[in-house]
Amino acid sequence: MGINSQNETQMVVGADDGHDTIKLCYGWDSKTGAWRYGYHKSRAVEGLQQVMSIGSPASAGGAYETEGKRYTVAGAQNLLQALDTRMEGYPLSDLNRTLVAHSLAACGLGDTPVYLITGLPVDQYYKNGAPNQELIGRKIESLAKPVKRIGKGAVLALVGGQSVISEAIAAFYDALIQPDGAFDADIEALIARRPVAVVDMGGKTTDLVVVAEHVSSVYKDQSGTKDIGVLQLLDQVAEQIKSEFGLNDNPPLPYVEEACRTKKYELFGEDVDVSHIVEAACEAYLERVKNFFVSKLRDGSTVGAVVFVGGGTALIQSALGEEAFASIYRGKRFIPREPEYANARGMWKFGMYVLDPAERTIQAPAAIKGAQANLPRVSTVEPV
Repeated sequence: MGINSQNETQMVVGADDGHDTIKLCYGWDSKTGAWRYGYHKSRAVEGLQQVMSIGSPASAGGAYETEGKRYTVAGAQNLLQALDTRMEGYPLSDLNRTLVAHSLAACGLGDTPVYLITGLPVDQYYKNGAPNQELIGRKIESLAKPVKRIGKGAVLALVGGQSVISEAIAAFYDALIQPDGAFDADIEALIARRPVAVVDMGGKTTDLVVVAEHVSSVYKDQSGTKDIGVLQLLDQVAEQIKSEFGLNDNPPLPYVEEACRTKKYELFGEDVDVSHIVEAACEAYLERVKNFFVSKLRDGSTVGAVVFVGGGTALIQSALGEEAFASIYRGKRFIPREPEYANARGMWKFGMYVLDPAERTIQAPAAIKGAQANLPRVSTVEPV
């Protein structure tokens, strides 16, 4: 099912609005067998900066105002001292709202009515074993507040209805549900007889969710969130590059990310080998994830499989190979293609195949535009 079939409904957009990156999924093209993605780093500065960009609109930044605050979203400006998104309350912040609005516009969804599905970490989504409706409602209210572009740039999307689900549960939906809505036979057979764990290695945190048999609930005592994130790994790599090469300051974050991908760092116009720095940092990061897993599930023998997702999974897979995950769980492991997009894909699948279609029906264009300034309808569908 392609996005062009959504003629009478709000376009479903899954937005994994993380501390490191905003990753969007807004459809599946059955003709080409490709997902429609958006990707933008969660980098912005407070106030207005001069912004100019050449190249694709998706790589450009932009200036915005919301709730009396002004932000400049970084495009290709690698040296901007971006705000640290690891602050408390980021999911409800003006900064988060600005970054989400920019990312939707950068995908070319200007003037498009969208049904937006976002997520929260496990420890925030659940409270006393049930969805934290108060926090979920506050996040929906935050993202419904208006954002205004300052100056020229892509037209902003029109956010109508919203849902919020647990990020790791979204990744489980991605594993279970195929692009056309059918269930994956292997995952369906597994969850029918044994719990399945999801390890979501994100920018600020690592989530562990144990989905109960038949997707009936979540085992809360075996699930949780730990402050183990890719941003910490990048900080460690930056510190080590600074120390080893006698630099005055830590290298900019985009340079460090490139070094983690290529295992080389461009220093004074020459590439130097930093594979030992990257691999050592990845091994230390993986050890911390393992300790968290063991604290919840011991050897993991009670689950039928573990699904590894998130940007951290993609980085470890690139740096150390898939077998590195055997140090966490020696049983059946699933790593989806493009694991960094698993949450966004799962959010889209939730909106398309789990949510009641009436939730995303367009009543009238004026009503959708009005939702920019008013609290939209809140979905009460519980994902598990």
